[in-house]
Amino acid sequence: MTAAIDDLAGIFPGASDMARVMRHHDWAETPLGPPAQWSEALKVPLRMLLSSKFEMWLGWGPDLHFFYNDAYVPTLGVKHPVMLGKPMREVWSEVYDDVADQIDRVRAGEATWNEELLLLLERSGFPEETYHSFSYSPLSDSDGTVGGLLCVVREDTAHVVGRRRLETLGALGSSLSGATDRASIAEAIDTALAGNRRDFPFVAFDLEGTTGSGEVSPTYSAAGVSPADFAQSGTIIDLPQGSTLPRGAWDHPPTKALAIAIPGPMAKDGAGSLLLGLNPYRGEDPDILDVVRLIAAQIGGALANAAAVEVERRRADRIWSVSRDLIVVVDEQGIFQSVSPSWTRTLGHPTEQVVGRPISDFMHPDDIAASSDALAHSMTKGNLTNYENRFRAADGSYRSMEWHTTLEDGLVYAYGRDVTERRQVEQALNSSQEQFRHLVQGVTDYAIYLIDLEGRVSSWNEGARRIKGYEPEDIIGEHFSRFYTDEDRAHGEPVRALETARQEGRFIAEGWRVRRNGERFRASVVIDAIRDDDGRPIGFAKITRDISEREEAQKQLEIAREALFQSQKMDAIGQLTGGVAHDFNNLLMAVLSSLDLLRKRLPDDPLAHRLLNNAVEGATRGATLTQRMLAFARRQELDLHPIDLPQLLSGMSDLVQRSIGPEWPISTNFPLKLPAVRADANQLEMAILNLIVNARDASPSGGHILISATSELLREGAVEDLPAGNYVRLVVKDRGTGMDAETLRRATEPFFTTKGVGKGTGLGLPMVHGMARQIGGSFELQSKAGDGVSAILWLPAAGAEQRAAQPVEASEDIAPSTSRLTILAVDDDALVLMNTAALLEDLGHEVIEAESAAAALEMARVRDDIDLIVTDQAMPDMTGVDLITAVDGFRPHMPVIIASGYGEGVDVPGRQVVRLSKPFNQKQLAKAIETAVEAER
Repeated sequence: MTAAIDDLAGIFPGASDMARVMRHHDWAETPLGPPAQWSEALKVPLRMLLSSKFEMWLGWGPDLHFFYNDAYVPTLGVKHPVMLGKPMREVWSEVYDDVADQIDRVRAGEATWNEELLLLLERSGFPEETYHSFSYSPLSDSDGTVGGLLCVVREDTAHVVGRRRLETLGALGSSLSGATDRASIAEAIDTALAGNRRDFPFVAFDLEGTTGSGEVSPTYSAAGVSPADFAQSGTIIDLPQGSTLPRGAWDHPPTKALAIAIPGPMAKDGAGSLLLGLNPYRGEDPDILDVVRLIAAQIGGALANAAAVEVERRRADRIWSVSRDLIVVVDEQGIFQSVSPSWTRTLGHPTEQVVGRPISDFMHPDDIAASSDALAHSMTKGNLTNYENRFRAADGSYRSMEWHTTLEDGLVYAYGRDVTERRQVEQALNSSQEQFRHLVQGVTDYAIYLIDLEGRVSSWNEGARRIKGYEPEDIIGEHFSRFYTDEDRAHGEPVRALETARQEGRFIAEGWRVRRNGERFRASVVIDAIRDDDGRPIGFAKITRDISEREEAQKQLEIAREALFQSQKMDAIGQLTGGVAHDFNNLLMAVLSSLDLLRKRLPDDPLAHRLLNNAVEGATRGATLTQRMLAFARRQELDLHPIDLPQLLSGMSDLVQRSIGPEWPISTNFPLKLPAVRADANQLEMAILNLIVNARDASPSGGHILISATSELLREGAVEDLPAGNYVRLVVKDRGTGMDAETLRRATEPFFTTKGVGKGTGLGLPMVHGMARQIGGSFELQSKAGDGVSAILWLPAAGAEQRAAQPVEASEDIAPSTSRLTILAVDDDALVLMNTAALLEDLGHEVIEAESAAAALEMARVRDDIDLIVTDQAMPDMTGVDLITAVDGFRPHMPVIIASGYGEGVDVPGRQVVRLSKPFNQKQLAKAIETAVEAER
């Protein structure tokens, strides 16, 4: 039996639950027969179904016998697993008629699609409201006929129901926003909840006696409930059987309802009650209680707002009674319709002697004509602000009144403030202003002007006009706070400045001010209080100096200093990193070559070979680390050639997606015609992989990663340190937590990481940065905390240039062989030299060792039997390139190999040089020897 089940693993592959169930199912008892006899046309989609994470089912044969995967089990519910292999008509008998026409179309060879289709499925033992988006696709049998169908499903029930409830809450909130009394609130409830008769087949409520469009009390009675029993937490109740309550959007009446008390202010003292019928096809629905609580809270809030409006009306009545300002209502003919009690307190006339009389009866004769025009203006063209005239008091004197008006329903509502004393003070101040004007008018480097006790500008010099941009006629009489920013005004800075000057005699500060054209500038401000002979303040003198240029110069100096510091720091780090990487390469060269030779001499001991492999693996990881360090230092060896970015990403997409996991789906966005870029394919792949892994680590909860690219023609200076030209801008964007400013600044420093101990070397982004700069591009990061990171690679567009020499491939698996040669090995590191010689001798060559380029040059002069030179590049006094150039003077065409960890500075003009990257193994060395010898032949 076990063997037979094992034989089915090819038909039902994988370790999923459904694969196991299908392997144990007795298929011989079904019309499909034993699986071994099934058509390949069935087996192929069946394997796909079992390996997919999407909800899928498959029907096969005339009766569409049912197959499904693990993801589909929740949709099947209690019908799992008994419906496996059963005809589709039996599996979904309750909705078969709804999709029968689509099944007929599939049998005719047509695919179908449904978006959020309502299906009442009996998957939980009762009819349940569900919504599914699914496609039916025909499956061809081996003879070309339609043998079955494949259905890919996405259940949208939670999405549809949640969206419907959010729309209901939104509609209710919108309807209640303009409701100011109980009647309009009741109408808003009826209107909003009538649009959702699926969740709430019927709605009944009581707002302390105000009812909706239906009869509330009969509905409560039919449901067998009393509002006195409703709780603010809400209660789900069973409805009486056989009730005639409305069915809403369904063919069956609700069996349950939700009763809840509408909260009053501060969630106390219930403001009414609400009874909602519940969807008969939802079963247990724990979320509905939260939705209804939000509905009740919105209604309670609207009731509280209506109560607040009523309170505000009463407060307005109190303001009318106690206000110190005059409040009046005047009709179009200028007749007083109403005046507040403050009229009597200010002017002495009893209000009953004022109402019904024209305003001209109390006005200064000189002001009547102008005030009549002002009234006509307020009735037709707009409100009056700070309009001033004089009214006669009961004692015969005149008081200056400053008016503000508004128009409503054909009546002018106005309030007036007595400014008589203020005008007297201003007259005293004006007497000294003439002398002040002559003194300061000629000053142009400082804004010097006077302001009154309330902050209004009363004089304006030439410097103020030049600095702030206002002409005198535009600004005199206006409040000086308009020179402040919106933020400063919101924080009360103008008031604080005047109060400080009033209390302490002087206010001094620096801050941002606003010119007439909206431009901000940095200002040094002094406000001095002006007092009369008795020491009472009568105004202020204000001096403003524009210090923007000084501030900007200081700011630019600081930016330049910081940029220079960062440049020097990164250059020093790059030099140090490159030097350290070079020394590590030499050490790893000695370790790897020794291990390579040791492998041939070890006894046949499994443990010894495992330990040796571990040592090789560790050294190889170290080599990778040094390559990243060299990449940051821009000293790695690169193979530059034109690269098609979309093709490169297409080739690595599957591997990358499997590496990072399905929680981080990768999408790309490339234009149809994207120019090729000039780069090293391997290094560019590694850079993109680093950026994708960083994007994944920045989004621990998952999220989309977008890779996009655009072709850009840059002007000089458009991107820092990039010359003008054609570039491709490659962006890797995540939706993660983003970086703060300090992390963003340090992100490309070597060994800086935020991933925690053991989770990152801190060389990924420095490698990307170094690679980009080495190929003539640039790398930058854009981010702010909470908004993800955009990693941007600027890659030069490919030109026509081609490399003359190609590096030795490091992945050669078979060691080439050549005849015995006499080889001059040159390296200033004794360990590397010894191991290089050992590798060569093990290959069968005769080796001459030289510990410096100068010593090697002398040996090459005296020995004419040397067939090839293997030399290091970075040596004191004379480099490997210098050595080769010198040898070419007397031994031209000598085969040469330069072994170096650096990727630059190893070209010899006019000749071909084989380059071998450190650290190298014996196979790579042998391949390099063969390449060098063949090249010279």
